[in-house]
Amino acid sequence: MCIHFLAALLIAVIVSAPAAAEPFAQLRTAYAARNADAAAAAYAPRGEVIYRYAGVPEERHVGRAAIAASFRKLFAQIDPAERLDLNFRTTSRQGKRLSGIYRLRIGQEANYGRFEVESAPDGSITRDISTSALPTEFEDASGPVMLAADDEQLDPTYYDRLVGRYRLADGCQLVVTRSVVRLFVRNSCTQVWRGLTRVSGREWTAGDRVLSGRAISTYRFADGAAGASASLQVLSGGQTLAALRRDPYRREAVSFTSRDGTRLAGTLYLPAGPPVRRAATVLIHGSGPQDRNGYASIIAVMADALSASGRVVLTYDKRGVGGSSGDWSRAGFNTLADDAAAGMQYLAARSEVDAARIGLAGSSQAGWVAAAAIAGGAKPVDVLLLGAAGAAMTVAEQNLYNTEMRMRCAGIPASDIALALDQQRAFFAFVVDARQAAALDELTARARTRAVLADWLFPDSKGLDRTSGEWYTTLDPAFDPIPIWRGYRGRALFLFAEHDDATPSTEAMRRLLETRIVARLLSRSQHLGLVAGNQCKAELGDLSEFSTEFFFRMATFAREG
Repeated sequence: MCIHFLAALLIAVIVSAPAAAEPFAQLRTAYAARNADAAAAAYAPRGEVIYRYAGVPEERHVGRAAIAASFRKLFAQIDPAERLDLNFRTTSRQGKRLSGIYRLRIGQEANYGRFEVESAPDGSITRDISTSALPTEFEDASGPVMLAADDEQLDPTYYDRLVGRYRLADGCQLVVTRSVVRLFVRNSCTQVWRGLTRVSGREWTAGDRVLSGRAISTYRFADGAAGASASLQVLSGGQTLAALRRDPYRREAVSFTSRDGTRLAGTLYLPAGPPVRRAATVLIHGSGPQDRNGYASIIAVMADALSASGRVVLTYDKRGVGGSSGDWSRAGFNTLADDAAAGMQYLAARSEVDAARIGLAGSSQAGWVAAAAIAGGAKPVDVLLLGAAGAAMTVAEQNLYNTEMRMRCAGIPASDIALALDQQRAFFAFVVDARQAAALDELTARARTRAVLADWLFPDSKGLDRTSGEWYTTLDPAFDPIPIWRGYRGRALFLFAEHDDATPSTEAMRRLLETRIVARLLSRSQHLGLVAGNQCKAELGDLSEFSTEFFFRMATFAREG
């Protein structure tokens, strides 16, 4: 498809002064709906569009009718199944003239261009000129994207060049990972962990917590246009620290196919060193639409630590996320387990991997998925789990515990908490056995009279849509992993957290006493292994660093395998 149609059409949306956002939003909405007339309405009646893209003849379209016709031609060239997402970054503004760079995502593919527009007093576009641009120009530009900035996803082709390990003069390493929307940095000596806030593609700031609105230090990456960024500067307290890239592994983009034909895209971490067959691990996601890096990049954090300790590690986008096909919201434990098992099969075929030493690892929901994979016939040589709700609890039990902890922390009266938990128990009973409808409806009616419980209740029997794809209709609430772990004969280390608000760690460890699983409690830690004072102050905005024991345990586990 020819990109030159996109640019000026999109670009013209960028107008001046306080009315600027409205035409931008208008054009973005029109693109998403493929509405040519609505897109052309962003222009003045005699507006002019000029395309000057490298390698193609110049084009001019004058007037809304001609501009709308060019939009229709463009939309006709794009696969109707591909989602369109349009956004902009501005680079200069002079009166009624605005310049910048646009990005149009067509499915997973992104197209870029430069724009220069002039606008009328009413905000409509009178003239726009668009030319060619590189992806790096869009990402290098400072400031957030103009539209839906809070949902802006990092472009892997750009930001994966920044992630990796950077060695400081004192020998400590800054480990840079990324989530879908931000970069994170961990100091390998102190385990201080920071989520970064973007200033520009290569400059980010950090505060005094994992997530913070403050900016007390600045991180500047070297240009990675020709490959991985070679260095990183940290500016803090009037000092500048320099760190040079020293990756103990290389990363390779890979893909593999699950049992039902779903194509899964991922990253393979291959340790540096002699070409020997190594032990390997497939990392499994927690709940929700997670990519290969995981929530707050926890999968990438674990992958880095395990691979730095000598293991080949496979991470992948959950089905329906990132580069993977399928739909995670319709995938039960057995389907997610098939995906993990397919990852094991992929590793077994790699020349760098010892096929007899492939294991599973992950955090949170990964416990249920790993257990389901074993029940389905997978034979991991070892299993490593962090804060694994699915290690010893049913889904219903874990959700009830999490609800109770969150309600307590919210200061809700004990009598209301008890009523909400009774309603949730009745709901899970109804999901398993529809004959329990009357009990659910009676409790729901009672609980709905308490305004404080509005956000804590599940639907009644008539409000439950079993086709909706909600987690409580997709995942088996009664799935119990303990019988599976009781029969597992491989090596296993389950790390629980003292202040976990999602998993009753003490009870889980008690249940695992009847298995061969080695369970360890990370003191003063929360669900992701971060140091926390209690369960009610355990969010990323409350915390500063990881438990040092977490990384010691991971490294020991990796090397012993």
